[in-house]
Amino acid sequence: MTRRRRQSQPPVDENAAFSRMSAAGLILLGLIIGLVGALYYAWVVSPIVYTEVGPSRMSDKYKQEYIYLVSQSYAANGDWVQTENRLEALEDPALNETVAALLEAYLREQQDPLVIQNLARLAQGLGVEDKAVALFAPTPAGPMPTDTPTPAASLAETAVPTITVTPSLTPEPSTTPTSSPEPSPTARPNYRLLMQEPYCEKGEAISLLVVETQDALLNQLPGVEVLVTWEGGEDHFFTGFKPALGAGYGDFKMEPGVSYTIQLADGSPEISGLRIEPCADGADGGWWLTFQNLRLRLTATPEP
Repeated sequence: MTRRRRQSQPPVDENAAFSRMSAAGLILLGLIIGLVGALYYAWVVSPIVYTEVGPSRMSDKYKQEYIYLVSQSYAANGDWVQTENRLEALEDPALNETVAALLEAYLREQQDPLVIQNLARLAQGLGVEDKAVALFAPTPAGPMPTDTPTPAASLAETAVPTITVTPSLTPEPSTTPTSSPEPSPTARPNYRLLMQEPYCEKGEAISLLVVETQDALLNQLPGVEVLVTWEGGEDHFFTGFKPALGAGYGDFKMEPGVSYTIQLADGSPEISGLRIEPCADGADGGWWLTFQNLRLRLTATPEP
């Protein structure tokens, strides 16, 4: 029987191991303290403050918000010179394409119609020509056709007959004839109700209040604001949001038991008593109203 010889192991120097661990811990602690100190200096002691930063240095998201705010301001004050100066601050060489892309994005997101209309007018001012601009920022209609006005100079030169009043014992007060001021021509179009009929689909419940707007020549007319009111509430919508159903098409979902009144914001008869009614097959039905613009767009003829 042989005995194995136990090999002796060198003694462990505990002090050396502790020294190595302490050095690593101190290095790590120093790095943490240095990082915290640097962040404190950068954020509190001497933070970076950007001054005189123009809109051109903003991110795309904030540039879009900037364009939105410019369109809202232009809709409020109509100052195109100020609007151009603000847009030039973006230093965007493709500004027209940027505004047109933002308008299309708003349409896909179904933003508020007024927001879309204001942005479309801004795009129109920049010369953007596309379907969205033509739909929501149409060229304003001209004034109602009137008789040819008499120039002011001719009125001044026209002799006014002098009325001689013979005095009597009881003089009557003389009344100076005054001309009634004629209403100034307005640029807002007027509409008439061309058709009102129930809206039914066989075997299908319909609860839509459909408004279709047409011009004087019975062409589809988009971008017309429709006001809807009912007891305790009101809303509005624009025609043209569903071009697949027609450029002048717009609809509103009615609730059972509620009576609605509609009117075009540009001036039209007020149609009331609109509610969900049963159709011939017993299914719920809505209403389809067609309005015609009575204003003819006048085209100036060149003088010979």
